[in-house]
Amino acid sequence: MSGEEREGAEPQTGTEEELRVAPGSFVELDLLIRVKDTGELVDSTIEEEARKAGWTGGNFRPRLTIVGKGYLLKSIEDELINMKVSEHKVFELPPERAFGARDPSKVRVIPLRRFKDVDQPLTPGMRVIVDGREGYIRSIESGRVQVDFNHRLAGKTLVSEVWIRRILTDERDKILGVVKMLFPEATDQNTHVEVSKPEVSIRLPKESRTVSGIQLIKQSIAREIFENIEGVTKVTFVDEYLKEEG
Repeated sequence: MSGEEREGAEPQTGTEEELRVAPGSFVELDLLIRVKDTGELVDSTIEEEARKAGWTGGNFRPRLTIVGKGYLLKSIEDELINMKVSEHKVFELPPERAFGARDPSKVRVIPLRRFKDVDQPLTPGMRVIVDGREGYIRSIESGRVQVDFNHRLAGKTLVSEVWIRRILTDERDKILGVVKMLFPEATDQNTHVEVSKPEVSIRLPKESRTVSGIQLIKQSIAREIFENIEGVTKVTFVDEYLKEEG
């Protein structure tokens, strides 16, 4: 989810018990978001809840957000302000604080023949691209397809639960958090970060070498570090190869 950016804040200091979330904080949190009327789960960092909802796959662990950078809805970020580590909060997001009101003018009826190049059967709920716009199919009948170009959560009230797990203050922890956010296969155990300003050195797990788009991922990691860690002007990614025995 995305939101509006806000200005950063001065680095926080103090014990974990004293820290509170502020603009610019690096926060690891658990999150559940449901549609109020139906209970449909739309976002989760908690595997048990995701499996109950029938989700498969996924990498479930606390999520890093940098408050004010737009990684979450601005309305959710606003609710995080002044929360403490281990604090739990439940709040509602009406449409005007979530994905806006539903606009009937964004629903179009399109001839079925326009979809002749789609390589799978059309079904209600399926996401499609029409004239460069993403929408989802609401219905199919009599050779016509009704496509809704509203956000699928437009007009819905959401219920969000958050748990603050950590507020990161150490720069190495912050950088490792950025790496894990953008490369989910990274963990505290398989990823090595060294900070020696103005340079940061990162060794990703060896599995990263065969990941499609890894160079773009590295560029994104470097960009986030430059934008959010003061005094860093160089990010180096280290590939290490060890001679096999025998």
